[in-house]
Amino acid sequence: MTRAKISNRLIIAGLLCGLMFRVSGEGAAGLLVYLFHISIPVILLYLFFQMRALGAGDIKLFSVTGAFLTTEQLLTVMVTAFFAGAVQGICRLMYERIKKDRKSGQVTKIHFSAAILAAYLISVWRWTFG
Repeated sequence: MTRAKISNRLIIAGLLCGLMFRVSGEGAAGLLVYLFHISIPVILLYLFFQMRALGAGDIKLFSVTGAFLTTEQLLTVMVTAFFAGAVQGICRLMYERIKKDRKSGQVTKIHFSAAILAAYLISVWRWTFG
């Protein structure tokens, strides 16, 4: 079984860029905002991780996203990502149903990072073009 993982190098690079973004724009106070925003996904999504509904990489990706966004924007992206993930999951189930490849009792997994990206792009589009 192949496992699609989000590279920790990419996560660290994103977190460092987010830290530089915050500190350059907000000074020392930006460090506190940065720490708060990268902690929000960990705190809110820990239960989903424990239930194996989300992977650690997905939560880390939300944290990287939070490093660049306001609290309201981050929460919007998180909620939108769950809707995008639901649509992605429904489409996958329908596809498997049509192909009739689904084995009894098999768990269907989706790459939630695609839903996070879609949610971010949808949110940025909405914030930019109203």
